[in-house]
Amino acid sequence: MSLSIFSNKEFFVVIRYTVLLLMIIGLSVGIRFYFFPSDIPLTEDALYYFWYSSDIYQIEKLPDHWSPTNNGWPIFVSIFFTIFDSKDIFTLMQIQRLLSVLISISIAIPTYFLCKKFVEKKFALIGATFIAFDPRLMINSFLGVTDPLYLLLITTSLALFLFSNKKIVYFSFVVVSFATMIRGEGLAFFLVLSIIFLIRYRKEGYKIFFKYLLVLGIFTLIILPISLYRIEVTGGDGIFLRGLSSGENLASSFTTSEHFRNNIIGGLELFVKYLIWVLIPNFIIFIPLGLFLIFRNRSFEKNTIILSLGIMTLPVLYAYIVVSAEDTRYLYVLFPMFSVLAVLSIERIIGKLDKSNIIIIIIISAIIVSSVLFYDYQKIDYQHEKEAFEIMRKISAMVNGTNVLYQESSYLETSQTIEKWPNSFTKTRLQMTNIITIPTNSFNSLEDYIMESKDKGLTHIIVDGKKTRQGFLVDIFDNEHSYPYLEKIYDSKMDGFTYHVKVFRIDYETFDSKTI
Repeated sequence: MSLSIFSNKEFFVVIRYTVLLLMIIGLSVGIRFYFFPSDIPLTEDALYYFWYSSDIYQIEKLPDHWSPTNNGWPIFVSIFFTIFDSKDIFTLMQIQRLLSVLISISIAIPTYFLCKKFVEKKFALIGATFIAFDPRLMINSFLGVTDPLYLLLITTSLALFLFSNKKIVYFSFVVVSFATMIRGEGLAFFLVLSIIFLIRYRKEGYKIFFKYLLVLGIFTLIILPISLYRIEVTGGDGIFLRGLSSGENLASSFTTSEHFRNNIIGGLELFVKYLIWVLIPNFIIFIPLGLFLIFRNRSFEKNTIILSLGIMTLPVLYAYIVVSAEDTRYLYVLFPMFSVLAVLSIERIIGKLDKSNIIIIIIISAIIVSSVLFYDYQKIDYQHEKEAFEIMRKISAMVNGTNVLYQESSYLETSQTIEKWPNSFTKTRLQMTNIITIPTNSFNSLEDYIMESKDKGLTHIIVDGKKTRQGFLVDIFDNEHSYPYLEKIYDSKMDGFTYHVKVFRIDYETFDSKTI
C-alpha cells in the first residue's frame, strides 16, 4: 500500500514538472513566433544549405557532384521539403527557418534533464529557461543554419551519458555521431565522452577496452557512410581529415608565422570579449559562483561538465586565434554547461530558504523579461532586411561586379537563386549572371580600390547612408558629384524605400584619364 502511494506521488511529481516544462517551452514558442521573420528569405550559409536541401528534394538522392562540408543539416531539412512537397521557394525557405526555430526551442528539454543531474527539479526548470529564452539562441534560430540541431544533439548526448543505465550511455555515442555529421566539431565532444567513459568504467579492467571498441565501432559505422560520400564528392570528409588539416594549420602557424604571437593575443582577446558578451544578460550573475562549486566536492558528473567545458572550448579558440572569426555563435555549444553552472549557483544561494519556490518563479520571470528586452535591443531590423532584399533584387539585374555592402549585398545571390529556382544548384550557378562582390575593407581610398579591383570584374559601386561603412563609401554617398567617373544608375528613394541605396556605374574611360 505504501509503495503504491509512493509511486502515485512520484507520478504526480513527474506530471507537474512535465507540465511546467511544457509551459516554459510553450511560452518560448509564442515569443519566437511573434518575432518570426516570415517575409525574409535566406542568405549566406543558410542559402548554401538550402541549395543542397533543394537539390536532394528535386533529384531524390544526394548530389554526386557537390556537397557542403557539413551536410547533415541540409540532409535533415530535405526530408521535410519532401514531406511538404511545396513548389514555392519562399515556403521551402520558411520551412528551413521554422525547423531551426523549433529545434532551438527543444534544446531546453535535454538541458532540463542535464541540470536535473546536479540540482532539484525546480532548479532544473531555471536551467531550461536559460536556454529556451536566450536572446542569442533566439536570433540564431531565425537564420536557418546548423547551430540549433548541433546544439540539441550535443546537449542530448551529454544528458544521456550521465545516466547510470549502460544502454543509454551507449546510445549517447549514437547521438554524438549524428552531431558530428551536422558539424565536424562534434568530434571534440566524442573525445570528451571517450575520456570520461574510460575513467567511468576503469575498474572493469581489460573489459573496458572491449566496451570502448564497441562505442568506437558504433560511432565509426554511423559516420563512415557520410564521410566516404563527402570524400568522393569534395575530396574531404569534413570530420577526420578536416581535424588533421586544422591541426596542421595550427602547427604551421606556430612554426612559420611571424605574426602568430599577435594572432594568439588577438584571438584570446576576441575569446574573452565574446565570452563576457554572451554571458550577458542572464548567465553572468551566476557563472562565477557556479565555477567555484563545480570544482568543489568533485564527482563523476561534475568532472564530465569540467572536461566538456575544457575540450569544447578548444575549437572555439581555434576559430578565434587561427581563423580570426568575429562571431559569438562558436560559443553557443557551451551554453548547456553554463546552465549547469548557473543552477548550481542558484540552488546554493536560495536552496535552503523557506520561500525558495517563490524566488524561483521570480528568477524565471526575470530571465524571460530580461531576455526579451535584450532580444528587442539586439534583434535584426526585419523591415530594413525586407527592403534590402527588394532593393538588391532590383540591383541584381543592373550590376556584374560590385563592392561588398555587408550584410545587405548578400541578398544579391539570394535574389538570383529565387529567379532561377527550381533549377538545381549547378544549373542555377551556370545561369546566374555571376555577380562578383569584392571587399573594400583593405582599402583607404576609392581610387586604389577601383584600380586593384578592375581586373577582378568591378563594374559598379553600391553605397548607402550608414556611417559605419568605409570612409570613401560614405563620402560617395554624401558627395556623389565629386566623382565624375561615377554615373548614378539607381536611387532607392525613387522607389519610395526608407533604406536609401545608390548604385553607380564606373566610367573607366573617365577614371583612367583622371588617374593618369
